[in-house]
Amino acid sequence: MRHLLLLTLLLTSTLSPIFAQALEAPATEPQKLRVVTRNLEPFSFEQDKRRVGFAAELWDNVAREAGFEYEVAVTDTAKNIIADVQSKKADVGVGAISITAEREKIIDFSQPFYESGLDILIVGGSGGFSTVWQILSNLLSWQILGGVAALILVMLIVSHLVWMYEHKINSEMWPEKYTHGMWESFWWSISIFLVGGADNKGPVGVGGRIIAIVWMLLSIVAIALLTASLSAALTVNSLQGDISGPRDLEKKNVATIAGSSAVTWLENHGCKVSTYPDINACIDALKNGSVKAVVFDAPILKYALKNSGDDKLMIVENLFDRNNYGFALQQDSPLRETINQALLSLHEQGVTEALEKRWFGDDQK
Repeated sequence: MRHLLLLTLLLTSTLSPIFAQALEAPATEPQKLRVVTRNLEPFSFEQDKRRVGFAAELWDNVAREAGFEYEVAVTDTAKNIIADVQSKKADVGVGAISITAEREKIIDFSQPFYESGLDILIVGGSGGFSTVWQILSNLLSWQILGGVAALILVMLIVSHLVWMYEHKINSEMWPEKYTHGMWESFWWSISIFLVGGADNKGPVGVGGRIIAIVWMLLSIVAIALLTASLSAALTVNSLQGDISGPRDLEKKNVATIAGSSAVTWLENHGCKVSTYPDINACIDALKNGSVKAVVFDAPILKYALKNSGDDKLMIVENLFDRNNYGFALQQDSPLRETINQALLSLHEQGVTEALEKRWFGDDQK
């Protein structure tokens, strides 16, 4: 018993400092999440040494709601963000990251937080002189000039045939001298085309009247075609050039941002794709004539156009390849449920709507 008491005292004196040191040791700091993003206004960019933008600020609110601490690394493209998350170099990807079936094969996403789609930026022109010049350019197009030339040729043929049949029996109206007779005949052909008849002038022979009937019928068709061509030349869509929707992009040189989902869409639809590091470089290529159009996510195009102050640029306003943005996560990430709950909570609190109004205005959709 005495030996047992001595052993107990010895163990107590030996272990007490260890227990005391363990109790005094500070708690382990929570591990920071590794967040990767890219600079793309208005979703994530640096301003006054702060990370701002719709997606960046929404993520900051999510982290605060979920109790996350995080550190941010910046990369160049959405493709690099996906690669970093897939290789587990990053826990979360933040920005305008489209949720696609191809990406879902290698990573996970949070629930969508913004609905978007692709749109087209072109040189459209506005203002007095620019608009007048564009109209004149359309009116003087090869299609319209070619049509007018073909019409004049047909008139000359009709005039010759009428003179050929009429000058022998009606020399008073169709002089026998060819130049004088053709002038009178051509005047008659123009009158039939424009007003449907010529006062005090008309063929009297069978051959001349048959030609006249055929020309009257052709004139109705020609007037309809000419009216349609002129109407097309003067419409708003024609002022946009030859691109008014995604179908017009085929075989044309189009700019977009490298590594984006827009690259895949353009390549799959037969476009000649030129990639640039950012949206401003794409717009510069459009303005200097290197490309015919810029295709990218609609909200980013609208934001860039608004800040460019260039009234010669315009957006086609024909949204296509609709998609949703979400936060990129590692495959089977344990963070997904927590992030989704935080997103739902922020939506219910009105935080998401307030951020949308701040960055996109009331008509962002």
